[in-house]
Amino acid sequence: MNVEKTPVLLSVSGWSQNQGEEDGDAVRLLTTGTLSGQEDAWRIDYKETQPDSNASHDVVVKMQKGVVTMERAGDYATSMVFEKGRRFEGSYRTPYGALDMGIFATHVKYNVDQQQTGEVNLKYQLDLQGQFAAIHELRIRFCPAQKA
Repeated sequence: MNVEKTPVLLSVSGWSQNQGEEDGDAVRLLTTGTLSGQEDAWRIDYKETQPDSNASHDVVVKMQKGVVTMERAGDYATSMVFEKGRRFEGSYRTPYGALDMGIFATHVKYNVDQQQTGEVNLKYQLDLQGQFAAIHELRIRFCPAQKA
């Protein structure tokens, strides 16, 4: 993987709908980060700040061979693997303890063009402690910071 890191501007949009809800919850984050990689293996690094506490967490998104992985550090740490049609089991660590987590991805798509502009699109079902929690959609759009 190319170690050269390109500064990028990111737009992170998420939507979730819990069981029994008519309307879902939407979140949007604009931030900066870095993109590194080449051809079929890419990595995005950025910081995510919680609006209620201003706590900042490092997030790493890796894209390779149709699989997207996302790792979040900090008080609410997790590692997630998204591969269409496959289930991933892991844990969601909180200051109050760890929760078992399951992810079933129904849509996994990403692209990065020659100008290092691209996006990641994910749709998945989330289970916590073996119980359905919500349907989620996540879109990360990015472009080199100097083009923004």
